[in-house]
Amino acid sequence: MKRHLSTSILITIFANPVLAGGLSDPIIPPPPLPAPATVPFDWYVGLQAGPAAGDLIPELPDTAFPETSVEGAFYGLHGGVQRSFGAITAGVEIDYNTASSALEDEDNLVSAEIDTLAHLKIRAGGNLGSALIYGVAGLAYASGEIQPIGAPVEVADTAPFYGIGTDIMLSESISVGAEVLLHEFENVDDSAVDVEFTTAMLRVSYHF
Repeated sequence: MKRHLSTSILITIFANPVLAGGLSDPIIPPPPLPAPATVPFDWYVGLQAGPAAGDLIPELPDTAFPETSVEGAFYGLHGGVQRSFGAITAGVEIDYNTASSALEDEDNLVSAEIDTLAHLKIRAGGNLGSALIYGVAGLAYASGEIQPIGAPVEVADTAPFYGIGTDIMLSESISVGAEVLLHEFENVDDSAVDVEFTTAMLRVSYHF
């Protein structure tokens, strides 16, 4: 009788985890965390056009022409890539422009004909709804000729530039915007002439 009683007690203890001091419940691993979503790069290409105005400033007092204000227009192509980091978007862009006509003064005595105006840009700014408002800076390359009173002088040079701009998304793939850039070419190609001008471009871009 005692043997049967002891056997029953042992069976009861091992059959009841609570009475046995609690055999551990099976461990169910938590589900894996989802991988963080990656923000894709935004590649785009587009067109731009707009007016330019500035000054030709001789560095030497005996230069054949005085300081002269000039104006004209540019048009060209651009392409770049950008990426959003929360409320901030940053990227790089290159563009190529040419003048639709020479940058001339009102009396056409002095002109600066720019065949090529290209930019390597770094852009960064804040997202406000569908609009990106950004600052931009980088290096500009210009080539052409300056024609003071007398024979034209061919020049080519690089200089830093800076400016501001905005792009507004009209759809998932189309944006429109505007950009103002300030250029300061000092002693262009050792010509003893400083060329300072501002461009104001309207832009349209396709994003893919």
